[in-house]
Amino acid sequence: MALLTAGCGSESDGAGPTSGVDPNLGGGTEWQQIVDAANAEGKVVLYTASDGATTTLPPAFAKDYPDIELVVVHYASGQLTAKLDAEKGTTSTGADVAMASSKGWWDSNVDRLPEITGPALARYWSEKPSYVLGGDKYVMSGATPLGAAVNTDRLKELKADPITGYKDLLQPALGRNIGIVPGEGSPAAEQWWYYATQEMGGADALKQLASLRPRAYENGTTPLATDVGSGEIAVGFYATQSSTQALAEQGAPIEFVPLEPAIAIGGYTGIVGTARPNAAQVLANWLLSPAGQVALFGEGNAWTPLQKAELGEVPSTMTSIPEDSHLTDGVLTPEQSAFYDGQFLPSLGR
Repeated sequence: MALLTAGCGSESDGAGPTSGVDPNLGGGTEWQQIVDAANAEGKVVLYTASDGATTTLPPAFAKDYPDIELVVVHYASGQLTAKLDAEKGTTSTGADVAMASSKGWWDSNVDRLPEITGPALARYWSEKPSYVLGGDKYVMSGATPLGAAVNTDRLKELKADPITGYKDLLQPALGRNIGIVPGEGSPAAEQWWYYATQEMGGADALKQLASLRPRAYENGTTPLATDVGSGEIAVGFYATQSSTQALAEQGAPIEFVPLEPAIAIGGYTGIVGTARPNAAQVLANWLLSPAGQVALFGEGNAWTPLQKAELGEVPSTMTSIPEDSHLTDGVLTPEQSAFYDGQFLPSLGR
């Protein structure tokens, strides 16, 4: 998820280099009527698993749509879809738009989702049919690479080797100083563990990991990164760059280590509520536009599916999804499910 799994970022003043771009993208009279109705609704609610979105997205959105209050609510990936399930059938409360990493959830709920109708979809995503899914009802709108959070001071104290790859996470010197995000309930995260375990060395690697007595963090990457930053643990995985960056900027001896080959969680955006239908369309359109993509991915903590040349002037830190990366989609194969339920969880005593 965390998932969108996504880490969000924008320039510090919230005005990315696309702030001079027409946020309506020349949508015409019909689209302007939707924008006017959205302004009258005055509010829109986004559920996301992206770290930092609660603080970075609202000011960026407000620069383009000052009459619409954007409320961003953060949940861990599994909690997010459970919350959406609990809200089925409600009309006056809850999310209008969601960014969630489980393609399986979107597919199973596609019949109740409205189509995304804003001009950004046609203008920027029409040549990316593999990312526009469910009959224009949800879009693979970004990907978050997951790696390791490392406390550099604690690593030296433990006389451990530097962390550069997956197998380095299993050093005996790290015993009782490891934190992990099991990802239970988030199919995309469960897929991450399937691929990461292969890179670590398979079934034997799980035995090694269990022998190191890792601490499980059920609530996602943010509390894990906090404990790595404080030195409570030395290494945490999986982690996002955004969850470690804020701590590093505050002076914590923490760094994000991207692990190769990259395993990234794909994040999907769609409209999930009917309470504020026009504001929901405006927000979904904005998230798929250059302004929204820069607000989400400008700092490079997560990746945009669009090519930078398509977006105009963007921060140098912004990154398009590398062609050689593996993207999880949250649709577990029988083999992956058998691994997670039959090997991974039992290895942790769960």
